Amino acid sequence: MNRCPSCDYPLPHDRERIGARCPSCRDPLYEPPGRVSRFAREDEGACALHAGRETVGTCGRCGNYFCEVCRTRWRDQILCAACAERALASREATPEQARAHFRQALLGLVLSLGSWPVFILGQVSAIGFAFANRNVLLALLALVLVVSAVLMAVVGTGQAAAALRTRGHHMIMATSGFLIGGLFLGIFIGNYVLQLWIT
Repeated sequence: MNRCPSCDYPLPHDRERIGARCPSCRDPLYEPPGRVSRFAREDEGACALHAGRETVGTCGRCGNYFCEVCRTRWRDQILCAACAERALASREATPEQARAHFRQALLGLVLSLGSWPVFILGQVSAIGFAFANRNVLLALLALVLVVSAVLMAVVGTGQAAAALRTRGHHMIMATSGFLIGGLFLGIFIGNYVLQLWIT
């Protein structure tokens, strides 16, 4: 079990869940324990939070000066504790999550868009089958293309729905993929049901 380096308080395995500081002693979890800043001299900058303490740098996000106690490492950035806490409170996506959201949204859009031309090629093959003396190869090609188009639309709609559910920076792409794939499936199922009802 993980423990706080300063007070030995037991920490859960998911350290992002508890934030950048120990819930017991409030010492930074991502920095070495036991450091105390010296007081700043007259010509030096002071920590924005601890007045009069020597600064060791500026926050990578807000630009405020911070002392050794306030300095926190967060996803390979040096930040002040306030910015790390804000990132935790907003449930900011990790770079991996952002890339996964982009992949899902893009895959949903590409597969949903791709299902339309594949389906049209399947219909052209079916028409060719009717006019080419019932060529078995054309019938098989038409069947494969239509089934492929339906599978592409189902997977594309599912990927777009997953991207919509996780919410991210690519919502327009995910929504477009969801609508295009859903429209394809709706037309396909409606047409199939209509054909069954007519016959």
